[in-house]
Amino acid sequence: MTNKSIIILILVVLHSSFTNGKTTCKWQLVQEWHPQPSTYVVNWTLTDNICTNFYRDCSVLGINTEMNILLNQVVPQICPLQIQLGDILVISSDPSLQFSKINLMNVSEASFIDCVQNTTAEDQLLFGCKLKGIHTVNPQWLSVGTHYFITVMASGPSLCELGLRLNVTVKQQFCQESLSSEFCSGHGKCLSEVWKKTYSCHCQTPFYGKYCQEYDTCYFGPCKNNGSCINKREKLGKEDYECICHPPFTGKNSLFLITNSNSFICECDEQFTGKKFKHMYMFIYIFMFIYIDTKINFALIISN
Repeated sequence: MTNKSIIILILVVLHSSFTNGKTTCKWQLVQEWHPQPSTYVVNWTLTDNICTNFYRDCSVLGINTEMNILLNQVVPQICPLQIQLGDILVISSDPSLQFSKINLMNVSEASFIDCVQNTTAEDQLLFGCKLKGIHTVNPQWLSVGTHYFITVMASGPSLCELGLRLNVTVKQQFCQESLSSEFCSGHGKCLSEVWKKTYSCHCQTPFYGKYCQEYDTCYFGPCKNNGSCINKREKLGKEDYECICHPPFTGKNSLFLITNSNSFICECDEQFTGKKFKHMYMFIYIFMFIYIDTKINFALIISN
C-alpha cells in the first residue's frame, strides 16, 4: 500500500469513527415545483452527511418505496437527494480526499448497494478528470428517474463502502397542459411528496382534474331537499349541473312542489294539519264571505 493510500485510510478511519451513524437526513415531505432551476451542492466528504441505515436515518419512517431492498441492510451513504428536472448538481470534494485520484461513476442500483465498480466502463465516469475541488454534474446524468453514483479509485480503501456514494432522484412535473399554460390552471399548486416520483397538481376546491381545469358545480350543494347533483359539461367548456329530484320536488334546484288537477299538497299553518284541511277551510271562508255579502246587498235593495 502506498503512503498516500495509508494517509487516506487513516483519515477515513478517523472520520468514520466520529461521524458514522450520527447523521439523520432531513427531508422536506412536500415540495412545490419552482419555475427556475435550483443549484444543489453536495459535499463529497465522510463528515457531517453520512447516514447508515436507509430506513432509520436516511429516509422518512420507511415511506420511500424506491429502496425496499435495503430493508434491514446497513448501507452507509451520503443523504439521498431529490431534485426536479433541470436543477443543477454540484459536487464539492473534501481536501483530505484529494491525495489520490478518485472519480464518480454511474452504476446500477445493485452495484450501488454492493459498491461494485466496472473498471472498463469509463463512459460511466461522471468527470473526465479526478475529483478535485468543485465539479458540476453534466445534465446527461440527471435525466428523469433515480441515479446511483459511487466513488471509484485505482487503489486504496473502498471509500464507497464507508459512505461516499449518493443516489439522486430526478422528478418531472405534470402540472401544465402546454408549456404556455399556467401551472394547475391557476387553481392549485404543483407539488410532490417525498415518496412520489413526479410533481402533480393539488387543486383548490371546487376545482379538480389533472390540471385543475374542471369546476365542481355541485360543490356548494345547489340541489335542495336531498336532491342528487350531477356535474355536466356543456358546449364551449361551460360547466353546469343537473339535479335528480326526489318526489314531490322538481325544478332546476329541486325547490318546487309537484301539483296537478288530481293531486295537490297543502302547506298548512301551524295549528292545522292534514292534506286537505287548509283548503277546505279556505273554501268555507270564501263561501261565507260571498253569502254575507249577498245578504247585505239584498237588504240594501229592499230598503231602497
